[in-house]
Amino acid sequence: MTTMHTFPRPDFLPPEPGVGERWSAEFNRYDEGVRYVYRFGAHELTLFWPAPTQEEITGLRDAEVEVGLFSQGPAGFLLYKIRNVCEWSDASFNVHRLPEEERELPDEAPGDRARLKLTLVDAEEGIVRSRRILSLDKVMTQALKHCLREQAALPFNRLSYDAAVQAVHARYPDSDALALAAEVVEMALG
Repeated sequence: MTTMHTFPRPDFLPPEPGVGERWSAEFNRYDEGVRYVYRFGAHELTLFWPAPTQEEITGLRDAEVEVGLFSQGPAGFLLYKIRNVCEWSDASFNVHRLPEEERELPDEAPGDRARLKLTLVDAEEGIVRSRRILSLDKVMTQALKHCLREQAALPFNRLSYDAAVQAVHARYPDSDALALAAEVVEMALG
C-alpha cells in the first residue's frame, strides 16, 4: 500500500477566489489565453476561455491531465493536455516576466512532487468556473525547478524572449509538435 503524498504548507497564502467568484476585483473581462507562473509554493496554470461549456468545466475538474516542458533559450513552455477537453496547448514563460517582488523559485528536493493548480476563468465574465490541484511527477517537478532557476540566473531581455517564443512557434506548427520535442512529458497525478 502506498502512502498519500502531502505538500508542505507555505508560510503565507493569500486568499484566492473560489469557483463562482470574480478572478480579480480589477477586471471583468480578459483576453482568451493562458498564464503560467510559479508562486506561493505551487505552479499555477490559469486558462482564460470565453464562455466555457459545462463539459469543459467538468473536464478540467475531473479529466486526466498530461503536462510537458520544452525550453528554448530564455523561453520555457509549459505544455498541457486535458483529456476530452483540450488537445496539446502551451504557455510560454520566463520567471523575469513577473514583478521582482512576486518572483519565487521552486525548492523541491529530488524525489518531491510539486503542486500544479489549474484554474478555468470565463474570459467574458471574469468568473472562476473550475479549480483543481494536481501533483506533478518527480521528473517534471525537477525539470520545472531547473528551468526556472536557470532563467532566474540569467539577465533578461524582453526582445530576446519574444524572439525565442516566435522562433519556437515558427519551427513547430502546433503544440502537438512541440509536445513531441519536449524534454519531459508526464501524466499529472490526482
